[in-house]
This record gives sequence, structure tokens and C-alpha cells, in this order.
Amino acid sequence: MIKKVSLLIIMICTISCNQAQTDKHYADDLKGCLNDNDIEILNRATFLFEKMLAEHYGSTNNKANFNTYIEELGSIPKRLNVPLSFYLNDKSVAMIKELESSGTFNKIWIKFVEKENEKEIPIVAASEYEEPESEKLEIYTLNPNGDYLKCINNVSNNEGFKEVLNSQTKYGDIAPTIIAGALKQKITVNDFNNGLNRVIIAIGFYYDMVNLLNKNPR
Repeated sequence: MIKKVSLLIIMICTISCNQAQTDKHYADDLKGCLNDNDIEILNRATFLFEKMLAEHYGSTNNKANFNTYIEELGSIPKRLNVPLSFYLNDKSVAMIKELESSGTFNKIWIKFVEKENEKEIPIVAASEYEEPESEKLEIYTLNPNGDYLKCINNVSNNEGFKEVLNSQTKYGDIAPTIIAGALKQKITVNDFNNGLNRVIIAIGFYYDMVNLLNKNPR
């Protein structure tokens, strides 16, 4: 009898855990212009980032965690204090690879071609990362013609988010800290009641940096 009860508890826990993951619908507003596979990957990517923020800040107040992350990332002097492993870890790097293999990556990002004699701007927030001045980095920026940004422009009612995202497509080598600084002036914690806004932060201010670090190892 005890074994049967224990098995039942395990089954309930397993179902609940799986349900918690599949019930996250952050990116569902993008249905219609992105395919179901894109939406599913974006939902899982955002959920993973949300869990990492909860662990980092020691809080289950997810909307506050997203807001604090942007505030700290965009602060001068820098307030965000995370180890390199916050960005370069097995799960986050695997998510970037899945985005690439599925084709979703190219709907979001495009390789940035640096103009000659253009001054490079420091990009990464992780404290252990050292960025040699003389070496060219492999940088990706939001694809201005990609379905991801087109979808956001079509469905989002948040002009602050859209303004900052569209400016990113013009200046691919601007540090995420600078972009986050501009964004934090235009949003409030209540904007993160909206799931799509969480996707925007996860993709543009977390996985963008995961991809940058992973493609430019030191």
C-alpha cells in the first residue's frame, strides 16, 4: 500500500512539473506569424531564463525579477553582478543550439557586419569575461527583416519595447548595458505581467549575450 501511495505521489509530481512547463504561454501572441515550433521553443527559452532569475534573486516574484535584471543591467555604474556561468551554462548554450538547428535563430538574429574604422564598444556584463581590443568579435543583431521582430511590431502595444528593439537593428555593436539603460526609462514592473515582454527580455538581453559569449570564447 505504501509503495502504491509513493508511486502515485511521484506520478502526480511528474505530471505537475510537466504541466508547469507546457502551460507557459509567453510567446503565444506571436502565433500567426511564427510557427508552432518557434513558439514552443521561445516559451521554453523564456521559462528557463525566468527560473534562472528566480534562483539568482532568490525570489519567486517573476515580474519583479525581470524588471530588476533590466535595471541592474542598464545601471551606471554597473549593478548587475553575475558569474560567467549565468550566461555560459549547459542549458542556456543548448537552447541557443536548438534555436539554430530549428531555424528560429535566423528569424530573430542576423550576423552584424562591422564597418571599417568603426570603434568597437564593450558588450558583455559578466565580470570574468575579458574582451581583447584588437580582436574582431562575431556579433549578431536583431534581424530587421526577420519574422520575430516583424511579429512584435505587429502585435505588441508597448511602444517603449518596440522603439528600443527597432533601434537595436541599426546599431549592432552597441553594448546591451546601454540598450538596457534606454529601455528601463520606458518601462515599469507592471509591463512584465505581459508574457511577450518577458520573451523580449529573455531573447534580447539574455540569449543574445549567451550567443555572443558562446561564439567568442576566451
